[in-house]
Amino acid sequence: MPKELGAADSATEEPDDTPPAPKYTDGGYGWVVLASCFVITGLATSFVKTFGIFFLDIQEYFGVLAFKVSWITAITVAVFHVGSPLASALSLLLSHRAVIIIGGILSSLGLLLGSFGFSLLAMYLTTGFLIGLGNGFAWIPSVSLVTQYFRERRPLANAIASCGECVFTFIFTPFFQWLVDQMSWRQAMMIIAGIQLNLCVCGALMRPYQPPKKRRLNSPSSSREDLSDTSPVQKKNLAQFFDLHLLKQPKFICMIFFGFFSVVGFFVPTIYLIPHAQNIGIEDFQAALLMSYWSAGDLFGRLGCGWLANLRLMKSIRLTAILSTILSIALMLLPVAKSYTLLVIFSCICGFFFGTMLAIIVTVLTDVMGVEKLDNVLGLIMFFRTIGCLIGPPLAGFLVDITGDYGIGFYVAGGGLLISACFLVLGDYLLSHEQNSSQDTQKEMETFISQCQPREEAEGKLGADGTTDPMNQVFE
Repeated sequence: MPKELGAADSATEEPDDTPPAPKYTDGGYGWVVLASCFVITGLATSFVKTFGIFFLDIQEYFGVLAFKVSWITAITVAVFHVGSPLASALSLLLSHRAVIIIGGILSSLGLLLGSFGFSLLAMYLTTGFLIGLGNGFAWIPSVSLVTQYFRERRPLANAIASCGECVFTFIFTPFFQWLVDQMSWRQAMMIIAGIQLNLCVCGALMRPYQPPKKRRLNSPSSSREDLSDTSPVQKKNLAQFFDLHLLKQPKFICMIFFGFFSVVGFFVPTIYLIPHAQNIGIEDFQAALLMSYWSAGDLFGRLGCGWLANLRLMKSIRLTAILSTILSIALMLLPVAKSYTLLVIFSCICGFFFGTMLAIIVTVLTDVMGVEKLDNVLGLIMFFRTIGCLIGPPLAGFLVDITGDYGIGFYVAGGGLLISACFLVLGDYLLSHEQNSSQDTQKEMETFISQCQPREEAEGKLGADGTTDPMNQVFE
């Protein structure tokens, strides 16, 4: 027995001569991963946000109503949301690099096949389904790798990565319009398909994250623990991804309806901004520049709201409700602007508040539901947002066909955001009521404990028959 103890002590006290592992987080190759994610975010969102450039040409080419063309973007965005959990699961089974490369191939293939213009149904399957699935496969793993490589600078890294959407939309909008003017929408899509292959290049640069090995004591058990700690990603049980018990919480129901109605305001304006400007007589290239102005405002909105929310001057849910209301009013006023100068001003304003909302949504969900439930909350909300994606653009297109005015899409978007703000107000009321109830319960418990302590001390000084305990007298 003594020998066994001695052997165990020698095994645990033997120093480890291996050099410390290098620091992988918050720097080093993480900046390459961040730069790749920046490009992936831009490439994955730029075509969807600039689809308005191709809208009228596709509508005229097939000779169909705006309602039918709107389904292309609706399917793209819906499949992107639905494919996000699948992309996360495949990243665990394969690797982040492989899933991003597959996504780049699917996205490029969708644009290439869609450029042939076989039929509108074929565009639903290619420009809609394949691009949405490919963009989801490329974007989700890249964002996941950024969160692994950055710890202390994670908020800054996520903000930089999300700005790729604004920068690439700002640059690609006039470029795509120039391609359409010089060639045709079909030839332009062929060239964009080649550009999308850069997603594969960025995916190849995505080196799997390997955390630094901890210096453990030399023992057989510690070597086995090292093998388990080198896993780059904690594999989660997919069955727990959709926690249906959350549906019993009223505050989460409010967040679901907020996500459902707000997604209408997020994607409808980017579809109809350029067609609306073209319809009122604005030149095609100037109309395309409106999306660039929108993206510039979006960029400043994201950075500004991130700084404002960090000050914690008010609850994030209340700040989001105010921003949603302002954005809804600005969107419903945009069709009133008939001059190009006013359209530029409203595009910048709407883009700014659009960016502020995107910058704070995850913070709102974290504050309302808690960080430990964030993965489950995001999974369920992404699912219900998919339904909103499938309803919003076609509904706006249906109303455009009835009225003949593309500006009606902004009324749909503004109305959806205004309804979503109402659910935020209701969610804030429920959250405040829950917090007040928990505080009252805590105060009652503290009062009860403080009242019980003197009683316990008094009972300790009395014997079983109620007389003074002789042992207490001895100690006194």
